[in-house]
Amino acid sequence: MAGRAQGGPTVTGADAEIFRVDLRGIVGILSHHLYSSPRVYLRELLQNARDAVVAAQEFSPSPTAAIEILVDTASATLTVRDHGIGLTEREMREVLATIGASSKREHIEATRRRFLGQFGIGLLSCFLIADRIEVRSRSARTADAPTLIWQGHSDGSFTIAPAAEPLDSSGTEVRVQARPDDRDWVHADRVRLLARRFAELLNVPITIRSDGAPAELVSCRTPPWRLDPTEAEAWCRQEFGFYPLAVLPIGIAVAGVSGVAYIADSPGRVGNRRGDSVWSQGMFVAEDNTQLAPDWAYFVRLAIETGDLPLTASRESIQEASALPAVREQVGQQIRSGIEAFALRDPEGFAQFMQIHVKGLLAMAVSDHGMLDLVVRHLLWETNQGRMTLADALHSYSGVRYAVTESDFDTFRAVLSAQGELLINGSYVYGQEILSMLSRERGRTGRLGRFDPDVFLAQLPEPASNEMTAVLRRRATPIFDELGVELVLRAFEPTSASVLYLKGQADALADTDPDPWAEFMDDQGEAPQRPRTVLNMNSDIAHTLGSIRDPDLLGDALVAVHTIGMLTAREHLDEDQSRRLDQSLRALVTAVAHRT
Repeated sequence: MAGRAQGGPTVTGADAEIFRVDLRGIVGILSHHLYSSPRVYLRELLQNARDAVVAAQEFSPSPTAAIEILVDTASATLTVRDHGIGLTEREMREVLATIGASSKREHIEATRRRFLGQFGIGLLSCFLIADRIEVRSRSARTADAPTLIWQGHSDGSFTIAPAAEPLDSSGTEVRVQARPDDRDWVHADRVRLLARRFAELLNVPITIRSDGAPAELVSCRTPPWRLDPTEAEAWCRQEFGFYPLAVLPIGIAVAGVSGVAYIADSPGRVGNRRGDSVWSQGMFVAEDNTQLAPDWAYFVRLAIETGDLPLTASRESIQEASALPAVREQVGQQIRSGIEAFALRDPEGFAQFMQIHVKGLLAMAVSDHGMLDLVVRHLLWETNQGRMTLADALHSYSGVRYAVTESDFDTFRAVLSAQGELLINGSYVYGQEILSMLSRERGRTGRLGRFDPDVFLAQLPEPASNEMTAVLRRRATPIFDELGVELVLRAFEPTSASVLYLKGQADALADTDPDPWAEFMDDQGEAPQRPRTVLNMNSDIAHTLGSIRDPDLLGDALVAVHTIGMLTAREHLDEDQSRRLDQSLRALVTAVAHRT
């Protein structure tokens, strides 16, 4: 930090001065703006110890590459001892007393991908819980290196001196005594839990001993991405709280990224991922990270090693300016590929996955082309020819139409089946949007289009002009007018479809996107389209209606037929309609009883 500012005015003969740093102010910044919790002090100590061990192994391989954590609850003291590279007096001044210095810059920069910490600023994290830090260290670079003791204080002062009690081998020992208000952070139980969490996947043996209890190994666990399927599922249950529907492998060798994606067994919130468990070079980073999987993958949780991806200064997240976007895209592609393999490997499990997450998959397909492709190839849609995927529908039928309301689908499904045409139920949430997107993509072939009830009705053949048709039209029209419904006569197959019901304009608009011109047209005096009941003159019911001579009985029969059409279209009957249906059925039953 010494020297003149570049580009500014200079004063001849002025001596260069050093910036003065308020250590307490820096610790406050660390506490309130960098680290999420004081617990990171232990992670920083373990990171530095692990880096020192790795550096020592590269300098001179040794079987004693281990780290010990010692806890004395009574004195609120924690000690971390490594058998690593150690520090010389010069390194103590440069590394421990210089904020932002790195113990790796000179001798391990070439292999930095295998190192985690940044000794200077990392050691400062201990001041989150203590006012004094004591470091004893013996360098491994020379056989007769002395043991030195560095003592740093929260007021910014430090001392370096020969240690009264030398270390028996090279390495470093860091001792922290917590302030009275922060004793809980060095309590044996809490330290043990934190050590397990931070260090469980580190490949360096790390043990903890507390209050005279036997040493416990807290590292060298098998990562979840290297477990067998049964163990991986058990890990997911313990860590994430659910039994996965599937476990998908993740691996991006060029970035050193490896992990697994667990498919959740319950629906989540679309676009709101619950977060992943992330490690960097084996050190735990976060349990709620959302940076490594795309937003559409809300139904998976990752357990993943970030490899070469650099971490932020707090080492609790990943730098966005790195290769992260490319890795995130690769993770998304591998999740899709894993889902494809899942579909082939376990059709029953895959069907359960689609059923649980259908709404979310549809929602994401609206904005994500890759998810749209998955939905097209795998999601089963209701059609008038049974359930099938959109891919199969477009492959098997020359013309495919989709209904945007459940009413239209139920009303016309049988008629289109009789004509050999495929009708898809597009009334699902996001169904209309997805089918519309797909129709625009494939619009040049004209193979997929929206079903228009008015156009279809106009194309249905008129009935033969005969006396029965004329009489029925004349006698039935006033009855339907009284119901506020338009009567339409057509002749079509199948004959079992005796009546169709089409909603009025106001009802139809309520089921679809609002028409911005509707209110304007109403103001111009145009009468809205009334509901329509379409009577199939090819049906037996139509012939029976034509033979009824009693006008009251015909009225009751027409009300009943009209109501059947409404119910087929899944219309809800109001109180008057229910009462009218009840009266009609009573009259018809009575008439039949009198005849018998």
